[in-house]
Amino acid sequence: MKGLIAVDGGGTKTEFILATDDGRVLATKKYKGTNLNSVSFEDAFTTLEHGLYDMSELALNNKLEIAGVYFGLAGGVNGKNAEVVYNYFKNKYFQNIPFSNAGDDLNAINAGVKNAPNGIAVIAGTGSNVMLKKDGMVLPNPQLSGWGYMFDKGASGFDFGRDAIIASKKDLNGTGKKTIITNKLEKKLNGPVFDSLKEVYSKGVDYVASLAPIVFDAYREGDEVAKAIIEDEFACVAEMINKGHEIIGKDVEAKVGLLGGIFSHEVEIVKPLMKKMIDSNLQITIPQESQIYGALMEAAKNAGVETDAKFLKNYNETIKEPLLQRTEVGYERQ
Repeated sequence: MKGLIAVDGGGTKTEFILATDDGRVLATKKYKGTNLNSVSFEDAFTTLEHGLYDMSELALNNKLEIAGVYFGLAGGVNGKNAEVVYNYFKNKYFQNIPFSNAGDDLNAINAGVKNAPNGIAVIAGTGSNVMLKKDGMVLPNPQLSGWGYMFDKGASGFDFGRDAIIASKKDLNGTGKKTIITNKLEKKLNGPVFDSLKEVYSKGVDYVASLAPIVFDAYREGDEVAKAIIEDEFACVAEMINKGHEIIGKDVEAKVGLLGGIFSHEVEIVKPLMKKMIDSNLQITIPQESQIYGALMEAAKNAGVETDAKFLKNYNETIKEPLLQRTEVGYERQ
């Protein structure tokens, strides 16, 4: 039996997956972040080697021959990063195994639009990013997003959490409309919003992003301020999508994949709103697969395997309960 190893490396976590060459997931493990923009090669390589050791050991114990490997790492194509990563791992581990590496944007566009020749993938997690694909080729980063939470605006968790606090500020000081967001924030923060600001700052970006569901809860209860926030944020997403479509070609039919918790948890709000805002010849999808599937597609490509409907079906049937092993945190060797 032949297998695949794929990696999705981000700023807060790095996920490894071991699968058979027909898409069945055998194991997944998560490690600390390997974003090459924020960690050294030494730290990133140590983490990647830990994961590679764990997956290779599991493959060996189960008589699985690795036929393709792919590393998709945040910051993986900046400067000479791609060359450094490739030379190190190819020479040390994969001399006789098909191996490639790139940035995590390829993971996202694969997971977002699958095998569609033309597509736009938008990922909204704590921050946001946009990727484009034309005639089967991933285009260079259009820099429509991905500038970081301080400078992006596009329906990320941080965007909604920040907007919730701003709406509450305006409610409390009389410069904006009254909103039930304030009461919901006070319950979440266990006290007045203003008195909780020091704690919010100390907990950082991820904590602000965790406040995002408050806006959607308020929207469902008919709050006008929440409605305005959501429409404004998704107008920013639509603007990026339509600009991306212009780059691909306005007359080209393309698939739009919306990735991330905000989109997948709020489908009933997101889909009808976005359909009104984007070009009519764009097809919206909200995939259930995460970016690790996009990385697995590249590992399969390296192994000469087609990621067809059967491959995707096998993946979705086994990703939640891998056939061999699943642990949230990989074993860290000293």
